[in-house]
Amino acid sequence: MAGIDKMIRQIEDDTKAVCDDMINTARHKAEKIMSEASAQAEKITADGRKKIAAHVADIEKRGESSAALEERKVKLYTKQSIINDMLKIGLDSAKDLPDDEYFELILKMIEKNSQPQDGVILFGKKDTDRLPAGYIDKINSVSKGKLTLSDKAAAIDAGFILSYGGIEENCSFDAIFMSESDNLSDKAGRLLF
Repeated sequence: MAGIDKMIRQIEDDTKAVCDDMINTARHKAEKIMSEASAQAEKITADGRKKIAAHVADIEKRGESSAALEERKVKLYTKQSIINDMLKIGLDSAKDLPDDEYFELILKMIEKNSQPQDGVILFGKKDTDRLPAGYIDKINSVSKGKLTLSDKAAAIDAGFILSYGGIEENCSFDAIFMSESDNLSDKAGRLLF
């Protein structure tokens, strides 16, 4: 029986050696798979971090750009408000000049805006009531054509209206400031900023 026990033991030893070999091979394969999976997971994690960092940088850049745009809008609005306030102050100052300075300014405006033909000049009620004596003669001394003072008051508060054969040229301060607002805004902007 010693021979059979020896054979059984040999089979058991061979089986154990084969099993150990299979276990070792499986263990090496599992370690290799785990190592490859770990490397792949690290690569996926690193790629994800790069994508997240790029996305965060893009969001920050867009945020900075948006903030800069808003800042420019606020500055532009503020500058425009300051310019508009300055123009309003200038218009009000021109309207509130002392009579002698005011009517000298009117003469300069007539000289610049009159046409070389006969016409009618209309003032607002306030100006009509305070016209200096002999002022129509001064008007005609600077006008390119003869102007007659209208007996009607124009619906303006400062300046005048020239009428030539039914065609009127509005030279009120408000109309001149409005027509020159872009030019005046540019000049005020250059002076202020």
